[in-house]
Formats: sequence, C-alpha cells, structure tokens
Amino acid sequence: GYLISSFISPLSNIRTDDYGGSLENRLRYPLEVFGAMRAVWPAEKPMSVRISATDWTGDNGVDGSEAVEIAEAFRIAGVDIVDVSAGQTSIEARPVYGRMFQTPFSDRIRNERNIPTMAVGNIYEPDHVNSILMAGRADLVCLARPHLANPYWTLHAAAALGDEAAAWPDPYLPGRDQLQRLSERGEGFGIRV
Repeated sequence: GYLISSFISPLSNIRTDDYGGSLENRLRYPLEVFGAMRAVWPAEKPMSVRISATDWTGDNGVDGSEAVEIAEAFRIAGVDIVDVSAGQTSIEARPVYGRMFQTPFSDRIRNERNIPTMAVGNIYEPDHVNSILMAGRADLVCLARPHLANPYWTLHAAAALGDEAAAWPDPYLPGRDQLQRLSERGEGFGIRV
C-alpha cells in the first residue's frame, strides 16, 4: 500500500538512478503509474491520489512545501483531487497529533495552488467537517474511524444538524425522528459520535 510513497520520500528512496535523488526523479515512477491508470480510466470519471504531505521527521523528509510541489505534479498529470494525508513513511516519524491535525496540509495545497483536496486525520465531529469545508480548507472531508465505530455516523450527524433530506433506510426512520427531536431540544445526537 505504500510503494508509491516509498518512492516519493527521500527517507525511503535511496536510489541513485533516474528514480531517486531530486523530487522530480522521486516523482518519476509515481507519475508513470498514475499516467498509466489515467490512460485507461474513463475521462468523465474523477481520479484521486493520496499523498503523504510530511514524513514528520523534521528537515530530512517530505515537508509541507514539497507536498505542494508533489500535489502540483499530480495536478499537471491529470488528478482531479488530492487526498492529503501524512506520515506512514518512516519509523523515525514524530507526528504532532491533535484534532484535525492533518488539515493544515490540505489547506495549504488547496489555497496555494487551487488544487481540490480531501482532508483526513482525527476528524470526528460534524462541526469539524463543517468548519473545514466552510473555511475553504478542503473540498471533501474523509472520516474513517468514526464510521468504523458507527456505520451510521453520517446519518446521525445529519439528523443532529436538522437535515431532513438525508435518505434513511425505511426501518431506521423512527431512529432518525428521535435524533431530530433530541437535536431540536438541544440534546444533540443523544449519542456521542
């Protein structure tokens, strides 16, 4: 799952040929793979790529500035949106965890180069999602662990926010109605997400 990242990161790519060294060389194989996929993927369907925006290792790995250049290279190659993650490239990594901790990388790429992005990383409340989108820090927000813990997280969030347009499976409509009543009384989800 991390072969492409291992080419991009100078920490794992120690090649001395045309596929190692400079960022341009480290991007060569990932862009060749992407180009081959783009060539067979229908043009009318979007294509994304996930990048690691930092190695979390200080000055000797990928950093935010290089991440902008990586995203730009994929944009030129035809990517529609960049999923901006971080880390998972070195055992030396020292991530700085916190609420929405990877969102600044998405924000930087989106706003410096006008490249559509997806924000990920410790985003678990409806307000996190809304804040990221409304502030223009990403075009999409991806949540994994909240949905693993609660497969109906999105429906519960919609009900708590008063969204009556979300499609619920018929057997769950009474649950939706209860969540909406709780929300109207200021009791939010009635459950924690």
